Amino acid sequence: MKWHDEGHTNDGKLRHPADSLAWKTFDSLHPNFTSEPRNVRLGLASDGFTSFKMMDKRHSIWPVVLMTYNLPPWDCMKKPYLMLSLLIPSPSSPESSIDFYLEPLIDELKELWEKGFETYDASSKQFF
Repeated sequence: MKWHDEGHTNDGKLRHPADSLAWKTFDSLHPNFTSEPRNVRLGLASDGFTSFKMMDKRHSIWPVVLMTYNLPPWDCMKKPYLMLSLLIPSPSSPESSIDFYLEPLIDELKELWEKGFETYDASSKQFF
């Protein structure tokens, strides 16, 4: 969970989100969060697809996935580390109503951001 802070090389090449300008800008804006490298950094993605091998084109499913960016690039996009947070079933693209579906997830993420919670680090055998 500390690879982005300790394991990655800073050679100017974009290989991981930690190499991006957005990551560095976030770090400069939130030094309190950044001071603890074990704080979890998440990415959110969604894309729709039609179910039933395209036989029924009138219905689509939109998975919303969270990725943990603390991990190295060869792990952060692998199945064991992806979190399916919700599925949006829809007769068509949710487009403008996607906010309605994402609201509970965003509320939970805001609560984590504002309050946080104590977590145990098994490698160092301490809470943070």
